Amino acid sequence: MLMRFFEPAEEQPCYYCKRINEVDGSYPVRPAVFTFENYVYRCSWHSRFKCSRCGQEHHFSWFYWCPETKELICGGCSKPRLYPVRFWDRTYAYEFYCETCKENHYDIFYAEFCGTHPWQSEFLELRPAIGDSDFPEPIWTPDTQRMGEPLTLDEALKLENRVFALRRELSCYEPLTDVVPESKMNEKQTHEAWEGFSDHWMRAVNSESVDEGDINRRLIIDRHLTRLAGDVTGLNVLDAGCGNGYLSRRLARDGASVTGVDFSEPFIEYCSQRETKDSLGIAFVQASLDDLSAFDDGIFDLVVSNIVLADVVNFKQAFLEISRVLKDDGRFIWSNTHPVFGRAGSFDIRLPSDTHRPEERYLKLVDRYYDSGGVLYNWDGHSLWQIDRTLEEYSKALKEAGFVISEIIEPSASPEDIREHPRHLAFDADRWTHFIIYECLKRL
Repeated sequence: MLMRFFEPAEEQPCYYCKRINEVDGSYPVRPAVFTFENYVYRCSWHSRFKCSRCGQEHHFSWFYWCPETKELICGGCSKPRLYPVRFWDRTYAYEFYCETCKENHYDIFYAEFCGTHPWQSEFLELRPAIGDSDFPEPIWTPDTQRMGEPLTLDEALKLENRVFALRRELSCYEPLTDVVPESKMNEKQTHEAWEGFSDHWMRAVNSESVDEGDINRRLIIDRHLTRLAGDVTGLNVLDAGCGNGYLSRRLARDGASVTGVDFSEPFIEYCSQRETKDSLGIAFVQASLDDLSAFDDGIFDLVVSNIVLADVVNFKQAFLEISRVLKDDGRFIWSNTHPVFGRAGSFDIRLPSDTHRPEERYLKLVDRYYDSGGVLYNWDGHSLWQIDRTLEEYSKALKEAGFVISEIIEPSASPEDIREHPRHLAFDADRWTHFIIYECLKRL
């Protein structure tokens, strides 16, 4: 038997009864009598049952009851279909076609909601596989026989992002919104958010002695990005989304002729002031990546973009513009948040929740990967958008813009950096990557 019984010192409530009671206060919360994993405790109604045909035991919701044959049949003996319907906190039931009575039946979880569960009728022969001799009280029935609310399949499959819900439940870092589809995002608002944040960003990453990006660029991304760029001596380079301009200045010191563009006026003003002081020959231009009309076709040997596309609403047009200004034999090298591990809907579970030891991040949760769009989050008191997209969406947009992906790097930190920055990197940067770097070539 796979089941494990327990004798709790304090009575455990049934997991399913509690969930149902939260949305239907008339539903009783029964004491648990069974657990499969010593974590979720269940009452007799919501435990495991034995199939009348194959004799196998399964989770209660994997069965239907045929009142004609008085059999409890599992989903292994009769393959179910998904029936989109809202009942309690669920969005679907299993629908079975019974070959014996030639009728459709629903799983006994939905049947209980409707009031047609065998324990709610005269069929008292049914007993749970856990072997209780007493009938499982209390018996609950709805006031009248009912059906759930019919849904479309899309509605049934559109669950709440459980990662966001868990963040709220655990009082952890919480996004200010759920995913907002890109079609409903306001590009002007995303620009204004960065305009307001740019001064704070520069104060956070700039110093008199060090001209670098933030800690993620410095410790994880940049060494891989510059290695991929190679020798830039004599190349005409566009830094697309230059921010505070540190990468533009680094490329210029390495011998490139550099142009930096950014839509943020404070960034461009700062970069221009630095250029007046340092005089590296860099031209800084205020422009959005989806409108590079200030530049002629095919003039750049290399375009680099460092963690910028996650902030660009019209990314497809940005790819088209970058392709247009790039020479036929040019390269486009860009980093971004990782489509899986770096998305806003990714969350580390820490136990205890206030630990500063990264190894106590037990696992990373990712949910609703296909729900692309923007998430508004709080960064040091500033509201910023991060736009999550799938790898497929990016690869298709690149192809439509005339690019092929020649190399992908999922950057990790060096052992030396992990040793020197354990709080940020140890047992984290060597377990999963938060970023991704692409090298793209124009298709000829």
